[in-house]
Amino acid sequence: MYNIYIVEDMAISRAALISMLEDNGHTIAGSSARADKAWLEIKNQDIDLVLLDINLAGDKNGIWLAQKIRSSYNIPFVYLTAYGDDKTLKELQDTAPNGYLMKPYNTPTLLTTIDIAIRSFKNQQVTIKKSIPSHPIFIKKARGQVKIDARDILYIKSDGNYIELHTDNEMHLIRDKISNFLTDDIAPFFTQVHRRYAVSIKAITKISTNTISIKDVDIPLSATYKKEVSSAFLTK
Repeated sequence: MYNIYIVEDMAISRAALISMLEDNGHTIAGSSARADKAWLEIKNQDIDLVLLDINLAGDKNGIWLAQKIRSSYNIPFVYLTAYGDDKTLKELQDTAPNGYLMKPYNTPTLLTTIDIAIRSFKNQQVTIKKSIPSHPIFIKKARGQVKIDARDILYIKSDGNYIELHTDNEMHLIRDKISNFLTDDIAPFFTQVHRRYAVSIKAITKISTNTISIKDVDIPLSATYKKEVSSAFLTK
């Protein structure tokens, strides 16, 4: 089951959504009628999916929030809308949603749309990882060499004449520089975020003002690289 955040400005509709989801085993991460309030809450939670209405209370709409989510977080969202005109649909498509539901909708349609959106999103992440070319790296250890794959590296930290290669479970130290290590075949899948750090683009879970998050690790983001990071995260 999934942890879902709801952004819906009609209190009755919001309550109905919460009831539908909880009755079917999902948990509610939170809910809001306003895009700006929702944004503040979404940033601080571990959420599987956002259900997002377009027309919201306040001066910022659902499309504004969708753009914020898409540019800063690697999580899926599904639009809820009563508007199916070409102009509205074009605006929705421009934010690359993971699905949308036309109001009114019933419980089976809601649940199916959520499940498809999250499963497709996860499959997409697996496909992206597989698209990174296999690049075996042999690291000297006390009793020989260990082979790792560049696809498993989450981030790289420079430490003088050495670099640390951080994977899910290990840290490997090799004598090299970031610029030399990121060869042409793997460089497109990493982005430098600081003079001492480079990260796997698809491992980014959050971008804040001065940090990049890779799972539970916060990595400094310097002003020099902010534009490059934003561009890489949006287009890869």
